[in-house]
Amino acid sequence: MKATSKELIKNKIPKVKGIIKKNYNLSKLTWFKVGGNAELYFVPRDKEDLINFLKNLDKKIPIQILGAGSNTLIRDGGISGVTLKLTKSFCEIIYLRNQKFIAGAGLSCVKLARTLANKNLKGLEFFSGIPGTVGGAIKMNAGAYGSQTSDYLEKITTVDRNGKIKEYSKNEIKMTYRNSGIKKNDTIIQGIFKCERGDAYTIKEKIKKLNELRKTTQPISLKTSGSTFKNPLKLKAWKLIKDSGCANLRIGDAKVSSLHCNFIENKGLANAQDIEELGKTIISKVKKNFGIKLTWEIKIIGSKKKYRRLFNG
Repeated sequence: MKATSKELIKNKIPKVKGIIKKNYNLSKLTWFKVGGNAELYFVPRDKEDLINFLKNLDKKIPIQILGAGSNTLIRDGGISGVTLKLTKSFCEIIYLRNQKFIAGAGLSCVKLARTLANKNLKGLEFFSGIPGTVGGAIKMNAGAYGSQTSDYLEKITTVDRNGKIKEYSKNEIKMTYRNSGIKKNDTIIQGIFKCERGDAYTIKEKIKKLNELRKTTQPISLKTSGSTFKNPLKLKAWKLIKDSGCANLRIGDAKVSSLHCNFIENKGLANAQDIEELGKTIISKVKKNFGIKLTWEIKIIGSKKKYRRLFNG
C-alpha cells in the first residue's frame, strides 16, 4: 500500500557519523550550476555508516545518488527524500594481481586515469575525458573515443536498501550503450577493473592528446554538462541537431553550444526549466525533420515545483 503524505512526514532521520544537511542547495554541485535543494543531503563517513543509514531509513523514502554532477540536470523544485553523495572513503584504489584493481564509486574518472598511467596500466585513458565518478561511469556505461566502461569492468559491489552487500559480474548487470541493468535501489560502492601493462610515458601522451582534442571540440570551460543526447544507432546526435536547424538555438540563458551541437550551455542565469525546455525543443525539431526521437543522455532528476517534504526531523 502506498504511504500517504501524512505517514511519510513522520519519518525520522537515522543517526549517522557522516554529514547530514537539510534543505541543502545542490546547484553548486552540478556543472550546469542550476537546480533546487535536497530535502536531505547525506555524505556517509564510510561503508559501515552507509549500511547503517540504509538499514534504518524507511524503505518508502526515495534515495537519489549524486556523482560529480557533470551529467546531471537537477530540476528547480529540488529533490524529495535523500540525496546521497559518496566521497573520501569511497575514493580508494586498491591494486590486485594481473593488472586488476578495485576503484571506489566516488573516485573521479579523471583522477583514476592519471593514477593508472603512473602505475603503467593502460586501457582507461578515455576516462580522462569523462568528468564523472567511477560509480556514475559504471551505472551509465560511460564511454568516449571508441571505448566504454564495460570494456574493462569485471565486477561491482553494491549495497541494497536493507544494507546488504551484493556482488555482480559484468555479465549479470547487462551493460549496453550508455546503460546498465543495475537495480534501482542498489548503491554502487566499488568496481573491479582489469587493464593491460603499458608504458607510463606513452599512456600519459595519449591522455594529453585526448584532453587537447576535448578542449578544441567541447565547451568544457563553460557551465555545461556532458553530451545532451545519446547517439542513435549508426548516427551522430550532433549532426541531427545541426541539420535540424538547432545550431545556436536558445531559451533564456540556455543555448546550444556553437562549439558542439550536442552540448547545452548555461550562458549566465539559465534555470533548469530553460535547459530542459531547450532539450525538448531540440527533440521535437529532430523528430520533425528526420523522424528520429533523440534520447536524453543527461540524467534529469527532481521536481519542477518545490519538492514534497518527507521528513519532520
